[in-house]
Amino acid sequence: MRTWHFAGISLLLAFSAQAHKLKASIATANIFPEQGNIQIEYRFHLHDIEHALVHLFNEQKNIYQNQKVQQAFADYVYTQTSLRRLSGQALALSAAQVKIDAKYLWVYQEAQFIKSKPLKGLQMRHGALRDVWPDQINLVNFRGIGKVKTMHFDKDDNWLTVEFD
Repeated sequence: MRTWHFAGISLLLAFSAQAHKLKASIATANIFPEQGNIQIEYRFHLHDIEHALVHLFNEQKNIYQNQKVQQAFADYVYTQTSLRRLSGQALALSAAQVKIDAKYLWVYQEAQFIKSKPLKGLQMRHGALRDVWPDQINLVNFRGIGKVKTMHFDKDDNWLTVEFD
């Protein structure tokens, strides 16, 4: 069932990239339990960000060549995301780094956790671009502990929970 759900979402994302009717981002949270580290990579379509910049910064800006604009967007993502343990203990996310690759803008963050306290799951908030477009969908895949788990943020989702096997 999950495979079909994921396949359906993937098709929607593929069509949205061409039609731009459904705004979406995909992120991967790579968990390294032996290091006590989580690395998160967010991928946004540059075309979507171009349109969002007017709403976020009240003016037209060039995201492709202006590193200050790229970092401003990464800083915005930082304000829109949070991570915590199932107990509610916040995990501090690092300042966001940014890189452009072809038609995508990548934002990178890291979080540290105490290795001696294994992660049984996580709670996350990911509201990037959802304040611009109510129909924005943000997917986050968690890898590194058991099977890959996915969070699907849409509509009024705020904090979602994922539990690891």
